[in-house]
Amino acid sequence: MTQHEMRTIALQALYLANQSKTTDAEQVYERAKNALNLKSFPDYSKTLLEGILANKENLDSKLTSHLKKGWRLERLASIDRAILELGLYEMQNSKIIEPVAALNEALNLCDEFSSPKSKAFVNGVLANFVDRK
Repeated sequence: MTQHEMRTIALQALYLANQSKTTDAEQVYERAKNALNLKSFPDYSKTLLEGILANKENLDSKLTSHLKKGWRLERLASIDRAILELGLYEMQNSKIIEPVAALNEALNLCDEFSSPKSKAFVNGVLANFVDRK
């Protein structure tokens, strides 16, 4: 299984977690395994999901600080919020992928799960977190 496929599974699991406001990783794994018809939950997907759930408040705070005045994450489409959370977590914490590549992966997820307008929005928000040297 590719990293992109594992990232996609993590995104879909995070989307499910956000829908039910569940932060228990084990519950999310089981729901995602059933919903996606998986025999097991991939290790890299687990790493991403556990990290996002453990750091959700911090991630959401950072993302909120880059939204237009008056906007809240709760107002965003659920899939866009999940893409932003996954993208930011991976940009700031992954030892496997560089931040710019993580941003590109988030944009690829937009291509698969969201809309062109959302892709531009996600790019605009996450680009704030790329370290430009």
